[in-house]
Amino acid sequence: MSRQVRNWVFLGDSLTEGVGSKRISHVAELVKQLRSSGSTNVHEFRLRHVEMGKLNRDVEFNVAGFMNVGAQQNSSDVWLWNLACEGQTIESDFGWLPLITTLRPELVVIFRGSLESIIRPAMLRDGAWPWWVPRSWRGYAAMDPRCYFSTTWWRKAKQSSVDALKQKTRLRLLKQRPGKPLMDLEHLSGHQAELLRQLRGLGARVLVLGLLPVDQGRFPSSPEHFKSVNMQLQQIATAEGAEFFDWASLLPTNGDLFYRDSFHPNAAGAVALANTLRGYLCRGGPPWPPLCANQGVATEGHPYK
Repeated sequence: MSRQVRNWVFLGDSLTEGVGSKRISHVAELVKQLRSSGSTNVHEFRLRHVEMGKLNRDVEFNVAGFMNVGAQQNSSDVWLWNLACEGQTIESDFGWLPLITTLRPELVVIFRGSLESIIRPAMLRDGAWPWWVPRSWRGYAAMDPRCYFSTTWWRKAKQSSVDALKQKTRLRLLKQRPGKPLMDLEHLSGHQAELLRQLRGLGARVLVLGLLPVDQGRFPSSPEHFKSVNMQLQQIATAEGAEFFDWASLLPTNGDLFYRDSFHPNAAGAVALANTLRGYLCRGGPPWPPLCANQGVATEGHPYK
């Protein structure tokens, strides 16, 4: 690729990769919005690491993805690289650094900390599970609320009944003993600081996104911990010369933006997040304004900068 090509890289977990077969997320929605503006060509790559042999036993694969590239390419095009992956913590982002270094991105957007910071049963850390908890439920996300249920009635009935039992069990375990995050804040902060340091060394504009709110009823103690994580992420971003954007504070309050788990943004949430992120970038000065044509969202008064 020419050095003039504009590469934007997105790092994160399932909140950035998207959930479901369509992988609906703010990144995919941002691609749609930028394309609809008609001001420039926009291309999308979605990549993730996979276990060798899972895709084809006869050929080795360790990366899989989705390519959404326009018929024509120009030196002024914008290429969005969604390198987020569900179930992967911030440690996995360092594995992408060789690719990111080669891409020489002008923008790197990091949305990390949610997966690592949800308060989960303490047994996940010390392995002291009660005997009656099925082994298949002992994974870090095995008892998390389902995002949605199948539209087929018998599958929905099965999924909803199992989910109800899992939620009852998970909340009971959280009451028995104080829960723990998947990754301690000190551990998360160390990885975040090192990641920002290496990305800033590439000369890229690095934007750290704040955590989105979670529901106290579904994830006890997590909202309060998320506040501490957000404060820490902002401090690290400032110390490492990166930007921090508390986009949750600008989300509309009239509307359901999350799936039933109150954690993953749904289609409406993806639109709202893409609008908010695009509004922030549009107010960042050249060369961002050309991407703001026909934006269709009000940005006046928003404290983006």
